[in-house]
Amino acid sequence: MKKVQIPGKSRHSPGILLTSALIIFGFVLILTAGIRVVRFALSRFSEGFFYPYLTVMTPSDRLSDTSLLLLDKSELAARVEKLTDVNRELALQSQAAESLMEENRSLRNMLHLRFRSKQRYVIAEILLRDPLNSSGGFTIARGSRDAVLPGAAVVSVDASGQTVLVGVVAETGARTSKVITILNPALRISGRVDSNREVGFIHTQEHPAAKGRISFGMLPVRNDYIHGNIVSTTGFEHGIPGGIKIGELHTLNLLRSYEQEDFNCELLPAADFSGLRFVAVAVITPAPEEK
Repeated sequence: MKKVQIPGKSRHSPGILLTSALIIFGFVLILTAGIRVVRFALSRFSEGFFYPYLTVMTPSDRLSDTSLLLLDKSELAARVEKLTDVNRELALQSQAAESLMEENRSLRNMLHLRFRSKQRYVIAEILLRDPLNSSGGFTIARGSRDAVLPGAAVVSVDASGQTVLVGVVAETGARTSKVITILNPALRISGRVDSNREVGFIHTQEHPAAKGRISFGMLPVRNDYIHGNIVSTTGFEHGIPGGIKIGELHTLNLLRSYEQEDFNCELLPAADFSGLRFVAVAVITPAPEEK
């Protein structure tokens, strides 16, 4: 007898369905990956080719001036160049303002100084410097009408707010005065070593000092001079109060002559002449007349 197959039944039908399902799933995966690759390629192409138009349009909601979106490349470049110049000018103004604030801070320190003497001081601005010898002297905007006299001490303040000697008034006019600084070899005043109270004199010409230092000599021979000892004014000169810092001991040299034996050294000046714009000048009180 011949076997009769039942309709709708087959041995191979489950395998065919599974294969078909796998083929369809793989096709969907390939299609999805292809769409992602195409989108990524299109986005990279649009960002590179249509720059800056599409990239500018993306954060357009953040722009305060939406008219920039209508400018072409040359106009945008001109705007950027203009803004760069403005920023450069603002940076220069900021530096000038910081310099002015530093000068005002120094001036306020001088105005609030507590001097050791009862002498009165006036604040003076430096008007003129010698371009060939800027640290040797300068001209200030104070004169005889401001009670400034030759021999008056000219002082400033250091970073810690301590009073330091800058120089001495050499000549006065009605509205201006010439000052010679402690670095000028023509200035010779006394100074006292604070550690042992010994007295010497600056610029004795016995031993020239190195550039930027002060010759300080005629010191008695002792063994307790130490590098860094502070040297201050003695108050022996009428116009120069005592206790104003001149500088610090740097080097010691023993000098011998047929008359005596003494020390001559170099001082590191306490005053900073590079950034000096204002100084304080002592007003000399008349010496009491002898009866």
